[in-house]
Amino acid sequence: MHTRFNRRAIFVFVIIAAIGSALGVASCGNKRSTRKGIPAAVAVAPAKRELTPLPVRPLSPVLEGVRHRVMVVVAATRELPWQRDAGMSELSGWEYGTRTKELADALAGDELRALSRLAVAGGMLPEGTDLATLAASFTAASAGAAYSPLDKRVLILAGQGTEAHPAHDESLITHEYVHALQDQHFDLLKLLAARPYNFDRAEAAFAVVEGDAMNVQRRREQTDAVWSRRTLEEIGRNEDARFGDYRREIGAFFPPLLTETFIFRYRDGTRFVETVRRKSGARGVDELFRRPPASSEQILHPEKYFANEQPREVALDETRFTANNWKVAATTPLGELGVRGLLMKSLSPSEATRAASGWGGDRAYLFERARSTPLFVWKTRWDKPEEAAEFFRAYSILSDKTGAQREGANDPSQFIWRDGARLTLVRLDGDQVVVIRGADADARGALEFASR
Repeated sequence: MHTRFNRRAIFVFVIIAAIGSALGVASCGNKRSTRKGIPAAVAVAPAKRELTPLPVRPLSPVLEGVRHRVMVVVAATRELPWQRDAGMSELSGWEYGTRTKELADALAGDELRALSRLAVAGGMLPEGTDLATLAASFTAASAGAAYSPLDKRVLILAGQGTEAHPAHDESLITHEYVHALQDQHFDLLKLLAARPYNFDRAEAAFAVVEGDAMNVQRRREQTDAVWSRRTLEEIGRNEDARFGDYRREIGAFFPPLLTETFIFRYRDGTRFVETVRRKSGARGVDELFRRPPASSEQILHPEKYFANEQPREVALDETRFTANNWKVAATTPLGELGVRGLLMKSLSPSEATRAASGWGGDRAYLFERARSTPLFVWKTRWDKPEEAAEFFRAYSILSDKTGAQREGANDPSQFIWRDGARLTLVRLDGDQVVVIRGADADARGALEFASR
């Protein structure tokens, strides 16, 4: 069995968070949090380690040979030495699926369940979506190999690395061993499991991790000489084209917010890492792990990473909500990537990209209260008022495509639509756009608090 959906190698910890990449998780925070009592995102949530021991069995001579060969190639291409041997475990389909589920639960199960509630409350995912289960199922179905940062081993599905598909399988294993090398030098759990959680910052870090692995994989497939002749724009287009099957197969079942976020890590991550490598060499790529990008905007626009352009801080006065017995269940920035993915639900990729490109900062919240409909509040800031107005117009198209009942047509700075029992209210105010979704009275009452 080989990797499906364009045969992508998937780093298991990355995809666990990627498939649910909508809005935020419980106990989330900003990179420089404005919430009282929440420190900067430097602490790492301790990973649960209740894992079934991996089966102990020798690799086949063919697979052992591939492993040793790949380790030499990865160290030479990435220009980093191995600090210790990196093992591999070959698993049956049942063992592989079981381990995927265990890793999903150990690393991000609770967070993804909170994420599900927030995304559903925001109207971004269907009612009843369980991202924790979805993440595990997606990984097990689509990946023929994965690196586990908890086991410190590459996990490979039985049948990979055979003589039937040697070139593809070796490329797949190369990708995963880049992750193993990254982990030895840069501690991937520390990088990717930082708390408080920030979706936008985390997606940028994921793009570095996957972009680095894809960079090595492509250079080995195409040779450095051929790769270096490709323009950065060509690299981005080629990586995007490789996801054609993925969009047709997986993309038919999931909202663009999920599929395009996954593609971002590989397509835009590869282009970003190659931009840095051409500017600063392998040591510049190393620095990405020590000083990771602060936002998906910096991945999409590398010049903003080099200029150290930071996201604008955005926050609500939460005390106004808690005074009315609302509890903050989840909060995080979405970033330019999240805005783009959301708008692609109703706009073409080029239209969504243009409408999202003026992003300056944002923060989404999920408020919950006993016996009440969840309340979703999303506050965005834009580089210029005209860019806020463009996003406002683009967001209004979402209601047109869903066929929801529109209200407030006479106010050019505000529109409202009804979707079942929920009301969505969107207001434009200078360089700011606020989106609120919840029960009628709750949404209208929250507008005053959120607009300040």
